[in-house]
Amino acid sequence: MSGWGTANKKRGYNLWQSVFFVFLVTLGLYILLRSPLFEVRGVTVEGNNYLATEKILSVSGINTGENIFKINLKEASERLKIIPMLKSVELERRLPATVLIKVTERSPVALFSSSGGFIQVDAEGVYLQKGSPSDRNLPVVTGIKYVLPSPGKPLKGQGLDTALRVVRELPEELLPKLSEVNINEQGNVCLYTLDGIQCRLGSPEDVSEKAMFLSRVIDELKAKNKKIEYVDLSYVGSPVVQYLEP
Repeated sequence: MSGWGTANKKRGYNLWQSVFFVFLVTLGLYILLRSPLFEVRGVTVEGNNYLATEKILSVSGINTGENIFKINLKEASERLKIIPMLKSVELERRLPATVLIKVTERSPVALFSSSGGFIQVDAEGVYLQKGSPSDRNLPVVTGIKYVLPSPGKPLKGQGLDTALRVVRELPEELLPKLSEVNINEQGNVCLYTLDGIQCRLGSPEDVSEKAMFLSRVIDELKAKNKKIEYVDLSYVGSPVVQYLEP
C-alpha cells in the first residue's frame, strides 16, 4: 500500500508541475505579446543606395507600435521581393523594439531603348525600372533586339549576353564619357562618346584593355585640342586615329 501511495503522490506532484509550467509559459506569452516593452519603436533599413528608405518601409507593411513578435517577417520579406530593384531581403528582430531590414539592391549598368522611352537593366539583364539618357554613367545599348519583360524579369534576346559583358568590362572612368554602346549583327562593338567620337573596338574580346587604351587616347588628344572623328582599336597593337579636318 505504501508503494501505491508514493506513486500516487508522484503522479500528483508531476501533474502540478505540468500545470505550473503551462501557467508560466502562458504568462510569458501574455507578457511578450502584451507588454509595451516589445512594441516596435523603430525599423532600420540597411543596404539601400537607389531605393528610398520610405518606399521600403511602406512596402514592408511594418509599422511602429505593433508587437514585435506578432509581425510576420516572412510575409514582409515576400512583399519586399516584389520590388524589381531588390535582389535579396533579410529581416530580423532586434529585441526589444527594433526590426532590421537588410537589402541587396540590383545596380543598373545600362539603358535599353523601348517603345516607351528607356529602361534600366542590371548586369544580369534584369529590367529594373524606367530610365533616361540623363541617368548617371549609364550608356545606351543599341543594336540588340530583345523581348521586353515585366519589371523584375530578365530581358531575352540574341547578343544580349555579349552586350552586358562588354558594359561590365568597361572601366568606370570611361563610362561618364560614353553615350552609346553598339553591338552590330556581326557582334562587333562600337562605342560613341558624348562628344560624338566613334570608337571601334571590333570583336568583344579584350574589351577592358581596349577601353583603357581608348580612355588614355581621348584624354591626351583633348589636352592637345585635337578633334577626333573616330578611333579604331579593332587590333590592340595597331590603333588608328582619324582626325577631323580643321
